[in-house]
Amino acid sequence: MDNKLLRMIAVIELMAIFLIWELLAIFQWFPTYLSSPIAIIKSMGELWVDGDLLNHIGSSLFRSLMGFLLVVIVGVTLGILAGYYRRVGTFFDPIVNTLNPIPKIALLPILMVWFGITDTTRILIIFLTAFFPCFVATRDGVKSIKQVYLWSGQNMGASTFQLLRKIVFPVTLPKIFDGLRVSLGLTFVMMFSSEIIGAANGFGLGFLILNADLGGRTDYMFAGVAFIGLLGFIFDKLLLTIRSKVLWWDVNKV
Repeated sequence: MDNKLLRMIAVIELMAIFLIWELLAIFQWFPTYLSSPIAIIKSMGELWVDGDLLNHIGSSLFRSLMGFLLVVIVGVTLGILAGYYRRVGTFFDPIVNTLNPIPKIALLPILMVWFGITDTTRILIIFLTAFFPCFVATRDGVKSIKQVYLWSGQNMGASTFQLLRKIVFPVTLPKIFDGLRVSLGLTFVMMFSSEIIGAANGFGLGFLILNADLGGRTDYMFAGVAFIGLLGFIFDKLLLTIRSKVLWWDVNKV
């Protein structure tokens, strides 16, 4: 199906959902504390004009993107090594298989004891949450490389570093981007969770939503959620754009 048609269908679906939501609010067919889309948009405008919104967004993006940067560096590097070197993979497999199913939010109290209620704690919990999808996708991508590619490189005299740089890494890139896309979404999820647990002062969209809840401003709560969704959408599209530029040769690129 044509991409333009798919986008048009997506837009129509969203407009239909918002229209039904607005009509339900107008006829008061659901509780009044569930703000209507128009009320939420007005609240988003009020927050923007207020001036503190940029500080909230900036703080949340700093935590999310720092955690994501650590995932890119550590997750991709260890994933390639675990997939290429059997001993490294054997070492990490039981660790990953044990820690991956654990809800990372359960580790937040431990990190708070070690590092306090600081950005370091929030960045670390974001990193721990988003690390595993990137690591697993990268490792599996390396393992799926056809052995004939590596044999060809070895027969041409390529060193291990050259094999990793010129064969393993490029061939694994589609899987790496798949893992990074999942990890990126998790950074925003855990960013919100880490900000609403602990002190309710400071900056961040999670703090904004928590304070709005304490003040009974459900419209501001929905506005904060909408801003998180908007930021996630923007950075997801940015990652897909980077993917399409880097993987210009990939027939399956988005």
